[in-house]
Amino acid sequence: MSTHFNVGISGAGTIGRIHAEALRIIDTASLVAVAEPRTDAGKAFAEEFGCAHYDSVADMLSHDSLDVVIIATPSGMHPDQAVLAAQAGKHIITEKPMAITKEGLDGMIAAASDAGVHLAVIFQNRLSTDVLTVKRAIEQGALGTPVLANGAMYWHRTDEYYAANGGWRGTWSLDGGGALMNQAIHTVDLLQWLMGGVRSISAHTATLTHQIETEDVASATFVFANGALGSITATTSAQQDYPVRVEIVGTRGRITLENNAITLWDVATAREDIQLTDDDHRLADGWQPGEPFGAGHARQLRSIFDAIASGDTPYVPGTEARAAVDCILSIYEAARSGASVEGEGVAHPAG
Repeated sequence: MSTHFNVGISGAGTIGRIHAEALRIIDTASLVAVAEPRTDAGKAFAEEFGCAHYDSVADMLSHDSLDVVIIATPSGMHPDQAVLAAQAGKHIITEKPMAITKEGLDGMIAAASDAGVHLAVIFQNRLSTDVLTVKRAIEQGALGTPVLANGAMYWHRTDEYYAANGGWRGTWSLDGGGALMNQAIHTVDLLQWLMGGVRSISAHTATLTHQIETEDVASATFVFANGALGSITATTSAQQDYPVRVEIVGTRGRITLENNAITLWDVATAREDIQLTDDDHRLADGWQPGEPFGAGHARQLRSIFDAIASGDTPYVPGTEARAAVDCILSIYEAARSGASVEGEGVAHPAG
């Protein structure tokens, strides 16, 4: 099994650049190609990062010795590109959300399985020492019986943000949703992962301040798989970006995370007494509160390459990553129907 990977990135936009910068500091992988249909942007990206430019993923897949494709394009494009990469025998790393429909989720997972390649999804917020400490605290009973888990994401996005790059954001066809599917998906993922999955969902969504197809404000309530209750509230209409907050309440205490760092530890068990696994320490190695955006991408990418090299399942495989999308699709269904929807997203128990 190769211990060094030649990587191609699909998409030369902001997130594609984040991945390219991360690859610069990972010694087990090299960026060799970028696929970008906007010729000027693609050529400029290729020149800056010293790689070849192709007009499409299909063309990029012909690049000699390509091992891995990172998908950093608008969300609605992920399934088709992932299937092409899988059929060409390339491992796949995709940005969140991995897909925006159940058909897309199913197709990506099936294509990777049929081809015998790995499919991993970027959920870098999990790779925080403090987030992992909360996960293990729940598992080790430090909170007693969890009874509530709430998340809040209040961010600001301008009309110009939604209109940029062809206006794909805030559309059902390419963004798959609004404040939930694009921004708050990380918070939804943390909630369902920390609590072991979601059993049922009720919700409301609205579009209050932007001229977009999808929601810019949402509120949903959960019944988690463990019987606890909870909620997610999210908006891109706030005055500014406020810290993203996750709060877990149990019969023996309460813990609050803000931007993936613990801000309240009201638990009898000391934080230092929570046992992290060797994998936890490896995943969060180098994490610091308030670190720049992209640092978590580098940690997860490094862990994915290490896993593939050793024949292990990469951190947050597609079969697990779909849980957050399934939750959000259920939120949208519940908001449209006004009825409670049974959740399909249950996190991998070993995550």
